[in-house]
Amino acid sequence: MVEKFNERANTIANEYWRLKEVTADKADEARLAEIEKLLEKGIGGKLQEQLAAEAKTLRKEKEDRSSASEKLEELKKEITELTADLAPNLDLFVDDFFPYDSEHEPISEAYFMAITDIFFGSPQPSIKFKIAAFSMEGIKVNSTDENSPLTILGYVIMMIQETAKHMLGMENIIDRCCKLLKQNEYAFIALGTLIKEGKVLMLKEIKEISKREDREYKELVSNTYDKELSNGVAYLVSDEWEYNMVKELSGEYEVTDFGEWVWRVCNVEVRGGEWKGTGKSISSPNLDIHKIINFLRR
Repeated sequence: MVEKFNERANTIANEYWRLKEVTADKADEARLAEIEKLLEKGIGGKLQEQLAAEAKTLRKEKEDRSSASEKLEELKKEITELTADLAPNLDLFVDDFFPYDSEHEPISEAYFMAITDIFFGSPQPSIKFKIAAFSMEGIKVNSTDENSPLTILGYVIMMIQETAKHMLGMENIIDRCCKLLKQNEYAFIALGTLIKEGKVLMLKEIKEISKREDREYKELVSNTYDKELSNGVAYLVSDEWEYNMVKELSGEYEVTDFGEWVWRVCNVEVRGGEWKGTGKSISSPNLDIHKIINFLRR
C-alpha cells in the first residue's frame, strides 16, 4: 500500500497531462516536412539558411515529442499500477461522506481525468456510481439502505482496482466476468438491454425490447429465444458471479454498479477490435448485438 497515495497520484497525473499536451501538438510536423522537401529540391541564399535553421529547430521539437511519448507510456503504466493498489488517504465517515484525510492532499481532478482517460478513453472529473461518487471532494455514499458505508467503500475501491489490473493484464475479476458473459450470449443480450434502457425492467419488458432491437436474430432462433433469454436473466442474478451483476426485487430487474462497470470495460474491449473507429458502442440501439457476440466468441 502506498503511504501517501493522494500526493503520489496527483504528481503522476499532473505530469501525465503535461506530456499529453506536449505530444498532442504536432502542427509543426507538416511544416517540417514541407521545408525538408524544399531543401532536398535545392535552394540557396538567405532563404536556404533560414529554412535550414528552422528545420533544425523543428527536428529537435519532434525528437522531444517522441521522447515525451515514450515517457507518457511509462507514466500511463505507473499511474495504472498505482491504481491497482488504490488506497486513498481518507478521514472518518461523516454525513454520507468519506472526506480526505486533512493531513494529506485531496486527490486532484487531474487524477480522475487521467485514470478515466486510460480506462475508457473519455476523461471525467470524477468516477460516479449509483451507490457512490469518487471525486476530488472524497467519496460520497449515496445509499446505505442495503450495505454499510464501509462495505460500499470497499466495493468502489474493488471495482477501480480490478479495472486497473485488467489494463495491466493481471489476474482480475473483471476479465473473469467478461469471459462468463462471452459464454452466455443471452445473458449478454439481457444485460445490454437493461443498461441501454437505464431503468428497472420486468422480464416481459426485457424480452420485448430485446426482440424489437434484435429482430433479425430473433427470427433465426425464434423457437428458443424467449426461453434462453429467461435463462440468461436468471444467470445474471445467480451466484455464479463474484459480485452481483443484476439484482431482482419482486419480479423487477436492475443492473448493479458492478454489472454496469463490467459492461463498460467489455465495451471498450470490443470497440478496440471490430468496432474501433465506427463511432458506435455496444450500447448503441442500432448495433446488431449478435454480431458483437460473434466477435466476442473469437
